[in-house]
Amino acid sequence: MPFKSGDILDLDIDTLAYGGQGVARRHGFVVFVRHTVPGDRVRVQIVKNKRTYAEARVVDLLSPSPLRVPPPCGHSETCGGCEWQAIDYAAQLELKQQQVVESLQHIGGLRDYTLEPIKGMTIPWRYRNKMEFSFGTNEAGDLLLGLHKRSSWREVSETTDIWLAPEEMNRARQAVATACRALNLPPYSQVTHQGLLRHLVVRKGFASGDLFLNLFVTSRFREEEALAARVAEVQPYSSFAITVNESRADAAVGVGPFMVVGPPWFNEEILGVKLRVPALGFLQTNGIMVEALYDVALRWAAPAAQRSAYDLYCGIGALSLLLAHRAGHVYGMEIVTDAVAAAQENARLNGITNASFLAGDVRKLLRETTTAGGEPPAVVVTDPPRAGMAKKAVERMAALGAERIVYISCNPTTLAANAAQLTTLGYRLTRVAPVDMFPQTHHIETVALFERQ
Repeated sequence: MPFKSGDILDLDIDTLAYGGQGVARRHGFVVFVRHTVPGDRVRVQIVKNKRTYAEARVVDLLSPSPLRVPPPCGHSETCGGCEWQAIDYAAQLELKQQQVVESLQHIGGLRDYTLEPIKGMTIPWRYRNKMEFSFGTNEAGDLLLGLHKRSSWREVSETTDIWLAPEEMNRARQAVATACRALNLPPYSQVTHQGLLRHLVVRKGFASGDLFLNLFVTSRFREEEALAARVAEVQPYSSFAITVNESRADAAVGVGPFMVVGPPWFNEEILGVKLRVPALGFLQTNGIMVEALYDVALRWAAPAAQRSAYDLYCGIGALSLLLAHRAGHVYGMEIVTDAVAAAQENARLNGITNASFLAGDVRKLLRETTTAGGEPPAVVVTDPPRAGMAKKAVERMAALGAERIVYISCNPTTLAANAAQLTTLGYRLTRVAPVDMFPQTHHIETVALFERQ
């Protein structure tokens, strides 16, 4: 091992690994350095050694990369939100496309496919339709409401303006924080496990303008209506909800929502399909680029009018209902029962009768489907969680015998692993289209088309 912890050395950053860490090499040994950009020359200190790589922290930026740009947000050095805003956006797109290609090649051994140019945003800001904020305190004990600081799950940075969020989301956050201070409501402490206020989740319907505020607390409290009224005076909203999290888990989960104002959903519309999105219902986070993403998926799916289609991990049914306009019948599968109920309600809302939704583990539902036999579907669309699909689920998806599989992925490394497995099950990767759903961060969405051989 060429280094030991504490060593100081000068390195040139060659590229970015998936996850956003800079990659440098010394004598064939890889060193990962956070908060760096390809083209940087940095002085670093080794903080961790492994058999095949080391990790280091930046001590000094000796020579900045030409890819660097001044971050527009004044909190970029401390906030853990958008870690790529110091990289020119055109360079971000190139790096993301490169990471998709490298993941497919190095993990999946896949090279022979048509790669479409990455789809980026014209204005890569204010795109998020969901923001999760955390409560905390400063050194003086004053209440804060913002995002976690870099590499910290306890400290909170209360930024004046979060550039990934629409302006009304920022106003709502500030209004909630001001009202909570005025009402003397205490934030929850991860150290003492005392206090009331835990998280605020704000969701927006880009087509409707609806704003859904969901306050996560340790218990119900008597000032709920007063708090909602104070916030409404500053930033109007369509719904204000309370969700109770009595556990020690530092996550926006719990029992609810208990509605203080408005319905337990907000309205959205995607490519002509109207949606009621429940408080915890999944929706693609980029409210501007979601139509571009689904347009690629629908073109490649090309469901036949007299044939069935499957939508795995269907959530509240947005893509299922778009497929239903083109397919004979669509079968959506989703493990979250509330999401399935929302999908069924959205089908009724749109007058769609050729879509059925099944609640349960997709892997188990697929086993029942494949053993039942019948005509193979024309297409299967799958949009799994970041961890990708389990091997058995991929096997059962392939056993359906669909002509095409359209795989929507938010993690190119797990896409590559699943793609490699599909090639052993009679499918060939033919097209890949990266879509930048997460500008200013390392995350990238990818649509992949597999065709049965």
